[in-house]
Amino acid sequence: MRHVHQGNFRRGRLRSPRALIGYFTLISVGAAALAFGYPGASEARAETPLESLKSAPATTPDAGLQPTTYDPRQSLAPLVKQVGPAVISVRTSQAAPRGGLRMFPFGQGMDTPAPEGVGSGFVISADGLAVTNHHVIKNAERIEVKLSDGRVFKASVLGSDPYTDLALLKLEGARGLTPVPFGSSHDLQVGDWVLALGSPMGLEQSATMGIISAKGRGSLGLYQNSYIDFIQTDAAISPGNSGGPLFNLKGEVIGINTAIHAYGRGIGFAVPVDQAKNVVGQLRSSGKVVRGWLGISGRDVEPAVGSPAQLGAVVGQVHRGTPAATAGLEAEDRITAIDGVAIESFADLRGRIAERRPDETLAFTVIRDGRSKTLRVKLGELPDERTLAGLGRGGDGLGGGDGRGFGSGGQDLFDNGKPRLGVEVNSDGGRLEISRVAPDSLASRLNLQPGDVVESINGEPIRATEDVARALSRDRHHVEVTVRRGSATHTAVMDRR
Repeated sequence: MRHVHQGNFRRGRLRSPRALIGYFTLISVGAAALAFGYPGASEARAETPLESLKSAPATTPDAGLQPTTYDPRQSLAPLVKQVGPAVISVRTSQAAPRGGLRMFPFGQGMDTPAPEGVGSGFVISADGLAVTNHHVIKNAERIEVKLSDGRVFKASVLGSDPYTDLALLKLEGARGLTPVPFGSSHDLQVGDWVLALGSPMGLEQSATMGIISAKGRGSLGLYQNSYIDFIQTDAAISPGNSGGPLFNLKGEVIGINTAIHAYGRGIGFAVPVDQAKNVVGQLRSSGKVVRGWLGISGRDVEPAVGSPAQLGAVVGQVHRGTPAATAGLEAEDRITAIDGVAIESFADLRGRIAERRPDETLAFTVIRDGRSKTLRVKLGELPDERTLAGLGRGGDGLGGGDGRGFGSGGQDLFDNGKPRLGVEVNSDGGRLEISRVAPDSLASRLNLQPGDVVESINGEPIRATEDVARALSRDRHHVEVTVRRGSATHTAVMDRR
């Protein structure tokens, strides 16, 4: 199978240095962007990383590094020297892929090298706990971590969370390490100075700086069912920075680098540390992250022409047997508040639910047929990725379609020599939007996702299900599917031979 990524965003592990020649422009990786507060910001010391996992944003003294605000008009060498020992290079290896996988992230072909990767991370405890990206260590059979002083440790994964692209590692046998403190991303402002430190292109302990370009960047199409409101930065970023820390000028971590914009130079994204604290804390205590769950798909309120914008989230589909169905939510309900706090958008709704615990009961204010009413909803637990893939994704983690499939999924990808896509779709206004992807189907192997809008198959425009059947019936050596995902275009190719 070949996978062509022509989208606006890139993420993933950087392949090993042996594969860098002619390849670095082809690799999808995470970004490095490390944000710093303004010069002259508060000198209050931050709490230790592990303490901050259980408490409010950093305000108390840290037992390790002491925050000191550095002036970007002067050399930042003291800051890099201070935090550098906590920044790690993460190298992974895994079994060779089956089926002749070839990757073409930017449209030029090249056989995949040995599946080894390089990412970044940072130490959060003296006994060797470290944070990196989920996609850096995903499917890794062996993980090695290298410190700035040259020491190398084997590492194991204590837990990871694909929805926020975070993972927690344990460096085996590590003692007496110097962790970096967590700060707070809540008080960051656009224009605050940023510093990136990591292993771009495998070049360890590389530092770049810039500013915070924007906050609250959601709905970027980077991850299925993502709950991240990204920090955007213009700090120079390159493949291999994935999982590295985003510092403020006091040397506090205020974000975790995870994605870069493929076409826009100087555009990178990081997970805000305030979102990461809860995730890392749960990974440390139980190895997994538990989130609340409704069981709906939905969309933002569409304002009428000439009318003022309306806040809230519109329910698209309520799935049988879910907490939403039990509570009496219905399609086309407009959710305007939860426990009296206004809902601004569907992304806002998803984030609010994800932050709550299963079995919590919340008061939903909804508008139905022009009348306001209150429904009490007892949340369930968000299922894992594979379960969601079998049920169909959408909205807050479970979507569905109108029952019109392109064909059944399963291990049999070809029926009498003709490929079956294995998805369900919603057809509306001359476009086909994927609402469900069957596990182990052709669509899943092509990395198609619910919410993708199918634009073409084998070069033929797709406007209706009949177009799909016709395009798939062509006698070709491969299947090529182009979809629109958010603002990005993705093309995936799978060999039939």
